[in-house]
Amino acid sequence: MALDQKALQKKRAKREMKRKQARQGASGQSGVLSKAREWAAAVRAPIADVLVPASLFEAGIGTVWISRLLPDGRYALAGILVDTYCLGVKNALFKIFEGAEYPAFLDKIQDGPVGELVRQEPAYARKLVEDAAAYARNLGFEPHPDYRIAGLIFGDIDPAECPVDFTFGMNGRPMYIEGPDDNPAMQRRILKQLGQAALRQADAGVDQIS
Repeated sequence: MALDQKALQKKRAKREMKRKQARQGASGQSGVLSKAREWAAAVRAPIADVLVPASLFEAGIGTVWISRLLPDGRYALAGILVDTYCLGVKNALFKIFEGAEYPAFLDKIQDGPVGELVRQEPAYARKLVEDAAAYARNLGFEPHPDYRIAGLIFGDIDPAECPVDFTFGMNGRPMYIEGPDDNPAMQRRILKQLGQAALRQADAGVDQIS
């Protein structure tokens, strides 16, 4: 009888666990959908800040920041890590800040390791990011998956309004410089891809990858 009671309690516990997991899953999915809708609405808000590292092309890597001021006083912010030497859009993030939190975050990124951030026009930022992504695609590297969402921050900004022509690579050629989070397997994969890109260019009769 005691064994039957324990078995019954075990079944009840399993059922309750399944119900809890189902509730959490539904709640999580609802939260994701809500954030997606919120971000989609945010890209129609006025531009607040566009910040680009002053030494981006000298350093070869840096984060482009774009934010929009929402009607309720919050800020939608995207940070797109651009590798101008090789990989294009190496990483991306997107977040909505409370109005009181946003100035502190701006101060934090201004004190970051990549040096001074300078204000740029929205069209400059979009053209820079998209041209870097196109350069990397030509080498066989796709943008970071989160760029698919973070890049929506550009909305209807027209990159054609930027008169600047960007040159990528180091001295006109792709150069891979590993980052602190690039593990050995990733480094080997990137170098292999660069080698294959060089062979393709050679087969096409091009003397350098550009």
